[in-house]
Amino acid sequence: MSEGQQPAKRGARLPIWVLSPREEKEARQNLKKFAYNECDEYVQAMANCAKANGIKVFPACDAQRDKMVECMLFYQVDAKYLDEQRDLIIQRKIAALEEQVRKNRDK
Repeated sequence: MSEGQQPAKRGARLPIWVLSPREEKEARQNLKKFAYNECDEYVQAMANCAKANGIKVFPACDAQRDKMVECMLFYQVDAKYLDEQRDLIIQRKIAALEEQVRKNRDK
């Protein structure tokens, strides 16, 4: 550590907009659920094709699988959708903090 740097305080809090690894994982899981909901018609088509073709699912359902994967990747690759999920978590954290401040003021 150089002379000009101060050691990090123990228990120092990160800014509210910084997500913990658990919250980041939650945002990614929420994005996955969102993508499945948005691509529901393609997921259903793939599921129906798989049920109809049984063990021959891979050669028979290539078109349905490709459409499903294309749709899923559209939502999962574009950072805009992940940022929306992160923003929802941050808004939840802000609301909880505001509620805590409100309770402390009422005491």
